Amino acid sequence: MLRPPCKLLMLMLLALLAACAPAAPAATGALPAVVADGVALRAGGRAFEMRGVNYIHPSNAEPRCQSLYFGGNAECPWQLAPVEADLDQLQRRGVNTIRVFLNYYVFGGASAADASYSIEYALVNFEQLLQAANQRGIYVMPVLLAKYPQDRFRAEDIAPAFALHVDPVVARFAGRSGIIAWDLFNEIDLGGPVDERCWDWDNGAYAGCLPLAEQRLAFIRALYGQVKQLDPARLVTASVGFAKSYFRPEQAAIRLADVVDLYSLHYYDDEPRNSGRYAAHWYYGQGFPADLQRAVEELHALGLEKPVLVTELGFPTGEGARRSEADLQRDLRAAREELRGLRVAGLLLWPFQPEYKRIPGDLFVE
Repeated sequence: MLRPPCKLLMLMLLALLAACAPAAPAATGALPAVVADGVALRAGGRAFEMRGVNYIHPSNAEPRCQSLYFGGNAECPWQLAPVEADLDQLQRRGVNTIRVFLNYYVFGGASAADASYSIEYALVNFEQLLQAANQRGIYVMPVLLAKYPQDRFRAEDIAPAFALHVDPVVARFAGRSGIIAWDLFNEIDLGGPVDERCWDWDNGAYAGCLPLAEQRLAFIRALYGQVKQLDPARLVTASVGFAKSYFRPEQAAIRLADVVDLYSLHYYDDEPRNSGRYAAHWYYGQGFPADLQRAVEELHALGLEKPVLVTELGFPTGEGARRSEADLQRDLRAAREELRGLRVAGLLLWPFQPEYKRIPGDLFVE
């Protein structure tokens, strides 16, 4: 990932590429806006179920290019053709939505270290992906502030984050068809990068987690207001690692459920086991599917009548994992059936299995 301070040569190259980049091809037909209707979604007057994957990199990406940099990493140059090939595969498998991460530094943040940095090249490349997806009937959910510094949620950090990243990105695509929703931040509730005791910001056993949660909640509330001002008709969410983070900590002055248009939760059972948060804090310790069911039911029980999305769900397979390939397909199908029964408006898979033939497989083929 591109981190400041950026090398001057790379910045000059990106600026040159931005100046020479061809305009993205025109969309052949605008996708209807997706809107909330109680706990459901609708598009073009019809019921809409979000079905898809997190698109984190092209399936043919080299090991050193395991993120979608949109041209912001000289070792991982932007190429649209592999993306289009993946989109063709996903379209055939019934996918109607992909979720992509917009790196804070690539999409403007690098200019804090060097004012000559240009966001334009990344914006053009994202627009190419957006149009390629839309031409195949696939919506895009961009995640803002990916890789944003985890210690910069103070009040004085808000304006720079908006000016460098949020404003230029959202303003560029405000009113643009084919974006299903803005995801303000990925797993804002997981404070582990700052303090492992706050992987779950509702960890009442450590007094430092509540101030961390309140600082982040204030940041998200300001971010929600800014994005809605720039793109008022668009749905906005903020994805969480734990569904309960929408209404906890109970002592917090701001409730996350009140500053989103729809809920977006993640679920990973108790794997992978290489992250400290899973052993002690993954939901309620009842396993799959009971924890997933309880997480969704608690959101509906808030009574706010907002759609619930599961925007990351996946199960590792292969060496060291407890699930076989057959177990994976069984549990993915069980998860989708469970979520449909719980009135969940959509599901996006996390691709632990990088080949898009295996994920989503035939889960969404109808």
